[in-house]
Amino acid sequence: MFHTVLVATDGSKAASRAVDAAIDISLKYGSRLYIIHVLQHGRAVEELERMAEIEGLVAGISEPEPPAPTPEAAAVRTVLLESRHDGRVLSKIGEMILQRAAQRAREAGLGKVETLSANGDYADGILDAIDETSADLVVMGRRGLGKVRQLLLGSVSNKVVQQSGAAVLLIH
Repeated sequence: MFHTVLVATDGSKAASRAVDAAIDISLKYGSRLYIIHVLQHGRAVEELERMAEIEGLVAGISEPEPPAPTPEAAAVRTVLLESRHDGRVLSKIGEMILQRAAQRAREAGLGKVETLSANGDYADGILDAIDETSADLVVMGRRGLGKVRQLLLGSVSNKVVQQSGAAVLLIH
């Protein structure tokens, strides 16, 4: 039924659930799986550290000396400390998110897994990837912004649902 599945991930819990769902569907239908991460250029390093913590990428990354750092926390901390350019930091964090998701897919037994990276607006990056990959199913997490924030800011998932020619599965 689904030949090509595209899953968007930002490292958050909702995105992690979306990756799991996409892996399950891809295994069931023998689909090719594309995993995309859209980079957020233009953010300060301190905000990136907070984003990494909030999104659950690593725990305690911005603490001066986190207690017994995990290998992921140590890797992200090294990238943040060595980097002088936000774009490089974002690219490295994005690579880590993509590698982790692709590794989970391969460990689950999926052989046809590819990763994509995009820049700029989240929804536009996902929509472009749908066209590029000819995905017939898009799986993505939905954070569930409050009604006022969603009205003012819009919603990535809403834009993808409205403008995509593919089926879209939203995971809460």
